[in-house]
Amino acid sequence: MTEKVVDIGFLEEKEAWLLHPRFFPSKVGGKPAWLELKNTPAPSELTCKQCNEVMIFLCQVYAPYEERDDAFHRTIFIFVCKNGGCCRPNSSNNFKVFRSQLPRKNDFYSFEPYEENKNEKFAMDKWPKLCNVCGVKAPSHCSKCKKEFYCSRKHQIIHWQKGHKELCSNSNEMNDCNFIVTEAAKSFLFKEWELIVDEEDQEEVKNVDTNQEMEKLRQLIQEKKAGTMSDLNESELEEYTGKMPEDKVFNKFSKRIARHPDQVLRYDRGGVPLWITAQSDNIDIPNCPYCNEPRQFEFQIMPQLLNFINIGIEINSIDWGVLAIYTCKSSCNESPAYKEEILIKQDLSN
Repeated sequence: MTEKVVDIGFLEEKEAWLLHPRFFPSKVGGKPAWLELKNTPAPSELTCKQCNEVMIFLCQVYAPYEERDDAFHRTIFIFVCKNGGCCRPNSSNNFKVFRSQLPRKNDFYSFEPYEENKNEKFAMDKWPKLCNVCGVKAPSHCSKCKKEFYCSRKHQIIHWQKGHKELCSNSNEMNDCNFIVTEAAKSFLFKEWELIVDEEDQEEVKNVDTNQEMEKLRQLIQEKKAGTMSDLNESELEEYTGKMPEDKVFNKFSKRIARHPDQVLRYDRGGVPLWITAQSDNIDIPNCPYCNEPRQFEFQIMPQLLNFINIGIEINSIDWGVLAIYTCKSSCNESPAYKEEILIKQDLSN
């Protein structure tokens, strides 16, 4: 039986201007490159279910339905809470996923592809203001200069402390910083990368040392958790990190990712996730609330992404085994412009 071809994603550094929405990027970190620009999610739609603070952007995947005009452009966005205490085993309450799509002829972008011109202007005056720090819709602004916009009081304070206090009266910072990470935000957001997607190599790697792979993942979770579980003593931490997958599912996972150890994404629309440990076949994936059609698996984020997202960030507090994203099978085009989808978080421990 021929193995189904899966697309896998790797990270590459790229100049920030090339990750602007007009180029329809797949990317990790920085600010979201929103697709539909008029009706982006409000801060209230992006609050963590644990702490009620506004989440920050993790990644987005450009995944059009080429056979359909109404989904000629289509992107899935993932957000995560930065507070380490909100990261609970096998709970997705600190994540949110949104799907947005547009026809080729739309109100925001040219019908023909844009040339890669760094100096090309992209007017945002018709669309809502975005937070200077995180790129989320900004309902408030600096009361003094009225030139800088924010999604929350917390992000306004961050910007003030990181330099706006000195520049406020003569601020010229609003130079297309809707999508460019400002200096004030560099220590707050994840480092920005382009996500490059290509077909997975079909040749299986022989003689994978699953014990060694397990130890690598054990070390990864220990490093990630140590930053947010400092109140645990050594024996408690060892007990936590000792609950690692020791089954044939993990062996399959190890052998499969050994083909491309640096992969951060696996895209397999309509397929099944590559679980990291045993997972119930009876996962309750609710139907799409907008059209009542079933949802299907679309892609998963791999634990290897953890090696990249905290570069340049002040805290080290988020972890997962795999993040499996399920979206509306019919990719419905009902309102709203950004439709919330489902994320299943499977951890390295039970």
